[in-house]
Amino acid sequence: MDVVARDNALEIRGNLATAYDDVLTAEALRAIGALAPLNRDRAALMRERMARREERFHSRRPIGFLDPETLIPRCRLRVGDAREGRFVGGAIPRDLRRQWIQGTGPATKPHAPLESSIRNVAYALLSGADGWMFDGEDALGQVGAMSLDNQRNLKLAFSGSRVFLEAAEEVAAEINRWSKEFFERPLVEDWMKQLERTTRIFRPRGLHLDDRHVRGADGMGFSASIVDLALYVVNNYRILKGAGASIVLYLPKIQTAEEAALWNDLLSELEGHLEMPEGEIKAYVLVEQLEAAFQLMEIRAALGRHFVGFNTGRWDYINSVADAMAWHGDFVNPNIDAISMTYGYMRSYEDRVRRAVNTPDKDGGFALWQGGMEPNIPVGSAAGVASGMERAVAGAEYCSRRRLE
Repeated sequence: MDVVARDNALEIRGNLATAYDDVLTAEALRAIGALAPLNRDRAALMRERMARREERFHSRRPIGFLDPETLIPRCRLRVGDAREGRFVGGAIPRDLRRQWIQGTGPATKPHAPLESSIRNVAYALLSGADGWMFDGEDALGQVGAMSLDNQRNLKLAFSGSRVFLEAAEEVAAEINRWSKEFFERPLVEDWMKQLERTTRIFRPRGLHLDDRHVRGADGMGFSASIVDLALYVVNNYRILKGAGASIVLYLPKIQTAEEAALWNDLLSELEGHLEMPEGEIKAYVLVEQLEAAFQLMEIRAALGRHFVGFNTGRWDYINSVADAMAWHGDFVNPNIDAISMTYGYMRSYEDRVRRAVNTPDKDGGFALWQGGMEPNIPVGSAAGVASGMERAVAGAEYCSRRRLE
């Protein structure tokens, strides 16, 4: 693999340092370098994760709760204190206090020219959603330089570049042509103003992944989480702050409070490097893993001032239950399409998250719950589309009822 060394700490694959010099800027690479010492800690935690899984399988032991008298590694908080809310939590910024509808999707398309791929961002910000989670999905890192295209499009869009504004004007016209036929009225009255409505949120890749394009100068695999975090924040934080917007992340695939504490160290280190106040970067945690559901308050405490809320979902969590129970000969692997949020262990999971966000911290603060999401993708025949939309509406109605309970 052809590489080019930068600052004697990192290597960038091929010609990407030049082809993406607007994303892999000197400032961004310095930030990645500042976080690089935590890459070895990340690798060690991932080895521990796999060892823990293997031990559970061989001992035929289900996942359990932590001993309340033990300390949460890396943050020195007692587990029992975390469960009782005896920790300093994060304040909820103004633009996250109303998030009734959040959309999600990447800011780019595979193998598409810039003028086409950046339309993803335009559709997101013109959608009318309260928030949009721009997904740095794990799979993006496996398709060409799509993870870097994702970062480039966000930077161009947030800075109001010409190529983005032209795409946004076209998209607004397309939305209105459709809505006039469907609703008999335009949906986007002032497209420039509409672009400012939606809260921008970014999901980096999980701790388990190495980046394809960046590695340590020693040849060691380098964390995709660190790369995504540094590129997104460094390239966009001044623009977001200047617009009065929060810097918000969705943190995926966390399994333990110790992993959340590592994320907290990454966020704090980056804030210090950029001379930002502690806790300025805000983070939701996607509860995608069964093990995390046994450590919810500990995860919240470990992220401290950075934490704003949990997100609950369906597909990944169901898969994690199947994985956690793989040792049990009587366990029946679930039919993911058939299990909804009303299913027994899914209701328990959702209720545990609800209790965790409703437990006050030391200052009496609560957290957010963005959840109950049940992805239903309408594909296939007309009947298939109708069925998918029916399930989507039912899921939305269920979420609304649960929030009012």
